[in-house]
Amino acid sequence: MRKHNCPNCNSAIFFEQEVCTHCTATLLFVSAELQFRSSYDAQPCANRTLIGCNWASEENGGYCPSCTLSRTIPPLETARNVLLWRRVEEAKRRLLYDLARLELPLSGKNGRDRVAFDVLADDVGQPVITGHLNGLITLNLSEADDPTRELRRTQFREPYRTLLGHFRHEVGHFYWEQLVGGTGLLNGFRVIFGDETADYAAAIANYHKRTQRDYDRHGFISEYATSHPWEDWAETFAHFLHIVSTLDSASSLPLSLDVRSRETLQDPYLEDDFESLLASWTPVAYTMNELNRSMGLSDAYPFDLSLAVRGKLHFVHMSILTFRRDR
Repeated sequence: MRKHNCPNCNSAIFFEQEVCTHCTATLLFVSAELQFRSSYDAQPCANRTLIGCNWASEENGGYCPSCTLSRTIPPLETARNVLLWRRVEEAKRRLLYDLARLELPLSGKNGRDRVAFDVLADDVGQPVITGHLNGLITLNLSEADDPTRELRRTQFREPYRTLLGHFRHEVGHFYWEQLVGGTGLLNGFRVIFGDETADYAAAIANYHKRTQRDYDRHGFISEYATSHPWEDWAETFAHFLHIVSTLDSASSLPLSLDVRSRETLQDPYLEDDFESLLASWTPVAYTMNELNRSMGLSDAYPFDLSLAVRGKLHFVHMSILTFRRDR
């Protein structure tokens, strides 16, 4: 996320801010323009008071383009659910910003499927499984609760688990259909990731039955990526979004960069040279991890980009470029 500025006083602001801390101006993000406006130039989302949504509505008194995509929201009888839902929507807005910067559509090529969200609470008596189906992303509200999510991260043997990571992973399934399925890239996908026609339900069941944690760390970005080619793609797609988004943030920092790095960081989302992206990413990831360790925290990016994983990331990048050019 590159630096944003208050439209009133030009002070630096964060993407989630509702009010400028310098001049107290009301801040509204206009998604169609990918920039902030003041309350004089835009109308607030109907969810602003309830969950602090700082996006602008497309019509007076209505919901913003992000909140409109929430097909189902959790029960709001408790303050806890409202707080957790607020966190979910904050992460979702960042995801939608990613997709807009990548110029990826929210509707499928079949004209029927569209990105939408069901945010469900498991405190109503039924288990909720985070997942995806034809563009509909289901998220368990409890993933917004830090202790609960950390417990699951440990149980599922994951080095990294965040709300934004969930969204980036699940939307990756939707974009497999748009970028790879039924295209000229399908055969290449099968060579690199494997045969996606393998029984998915059986593969996931077998993955969760495993007792050994050993897996090919040179061939996969994470253990979960080994479960099925679709999951390998979704994990890799999420990591590509991690990289370009973080590089976009780095573009606004006072860094000492060579000429090519400065060119790459002009807009990492639209950079067509994959090797330049990785060349910029390596020092940024190292720096983030060193800073975290200095604060006594875990690595911000606890992954090793092996040669095979770099190849998979390159395929994701190529599929996005191909889609944009074909459009």
